[in-house]
Amino acid sequence: MQRGVSYQKLLDGLQQRTWNLPFYRQQNTIASGGRHSFAITGHRFTQNETINFDDAEKACQSKTTLELLRSSLILNACSVETFVKHNYKILSWTRRLMGRSVFNAMMRPTVYKQFVGGDDFTSFQETVSRLQTVGVRPLVMVTLEEDVKDDGPDADQLFDRNLKIMKDCMEMTAALGSQNPMMQIKPSGLFPLALCKSVSAEIPFPSSEPEVVEKIANSMETSKEVTKLGNLSTIEIAQLNKALNRIKQICKVAMERKLMILVDAEYTYLNPCLNLLALAMMLHCNGSEPLVTNTYQNYLKETPNILLKDIELAQTHGVTFGAKLVRGAYIYKERALASEKGYPDPVCETFEKTTKNYNRSMDIMMEKVAKHPGKFCVTIASHNEDTVKRGTNKRIETSFGL
Repeated sequence: MQRGVSYQKLLDGLQQRTWNLPFYRQQNTIASGGRHSFAITGHRFTQNETINFDDAEKACQSKTTLELLRSSLILNACSVETFVKHNYKILSWTRRLMGRSVFNAMMRPTVYKQFVGGDDFTSFQETVSRLQTVGVRPLVMVTLEEDVKDDGPDADQLFDRNLKIMKDCMEMTAALGSQNPMMQIKPSGLFPLALCKSVSAEIPFPSSEPEVVEKIANSMETSKEVTKLGNLSTIEIAQLNKALNRIKQICKVAMERKLMILVDAEYTYLNPCLNLLALAMMLHCNGSEPLVTNTYQNYLKETPNILLKDIELAQTHGVTFGAKLVRGAYIYKERALASEKGYPDPVCETFEKTTKNYNRSMDIMMEKVAKHPGKFCVTIASHNEDTVKRGTNKRIETSFGL
C-alpha cells in the first residue's frame, strides 16, 4: 500500500520504467525455507519443480475481466517510448485541460488503482485478501508526499507526519497476520534532502568507515546524540539527531512486531547516507534475524563490490544481513547528472551488463544464505522473468547441494 501518494510521484514512477507498485508476483523473498525445500509466496518448491510464468489462468485468476483490460491498456501505454519519455508533460497538460477534480476522478480508478494497493486500511486489506487467495503475499511500499519543501519552518511537522504514516503502515502490515511480513520504507522522508546530500558527501563509502556506522548505531541504541560527523554544521547535526530519533522509532516497531523493513535506495548522490543509515539499523536491529534489509541497485557498476563490503561489515559485527536486489529506476537522471557534472557515468552501459551485475550480486547472496542459514536474507525484486527463474533455480541448487 502507498499512503499519502502524490500523482507527481506516481508519474515519476511511470517515467522511470521500474515502477514502485504492488505487483507482488515478481517481488519475491526466495531466501526462506528448510534444507530440502524453500518457500516462495505461499508455495513450496521441490527439487524438480520450476516456476511457470506461462500459466495465464493461474496468474490472472484473482483479476476480473475489467481489471485485465485496464492493465493491458495501461501497461501497453507504458511500453510506448514517446509516452514514457513525455508522460509527465502529457498528464500535466491533461490535468490543466480537464481540471483537477475531473482528472483525479479519471486517474483514481485507472492508473492510480493499477499501481496502488489501497489508500486506507479497508481498501488495502481487500487487495491483500484477494491476492492471498491465490498464494501471493504482500510487500508493502509507502510512498510519501515529496512536493512540499522540506527545509522550511514546517519541515519537522512534515517529517513527523511521515513518521506517523510509516508507523501506522507498519502496524497495519503486521496486523494482517501474513507470514514474514515486510514493508519498504524511504528514510529520506524523515529528514531534509540537503542533509542527506551533506552526509553522503562526508561519508561516501560507509562500510569503509565502520567507526561512523558504529557511532550512528550507538546513537539509535542509547539515544545519545551525535555531536560531530565530518564537517556537518551545527544545524545539520541537530537535524541528524532528529532523524536518528525518528528512525529509532521505526526500528522499535520493527523489532516489537517482527516486521522486516526494506530500506529503499534512491539517487547516487543520496545513497551513501541511506546506506549508512541502513547499516546502522542492521547493527541496532539484526541481532538474531535480518529485520533490516538494504536495497542494492545493480544498474550501478560498483554495486556488487559495495554489497561485499557491507556483508563484511555485518559479519565483523556479528549481526544478520539482508539485501534486496533491484536493477534500478533512475537511469536517465543518473546519466544526465554524470554528463552535466563531468564525472564518469555510474550506470552499466547495457541491459546485458546490468543483468550480469545483478546475477553476480544474486550469486553472492545465495551462497551466503546457503552457507549461513538464518544469518542472511535476499529479496529478488525484479520484473524480469528470467531473473526470477534464475533466482528460484539457484535457490534449488543451493538447497539441494546440486
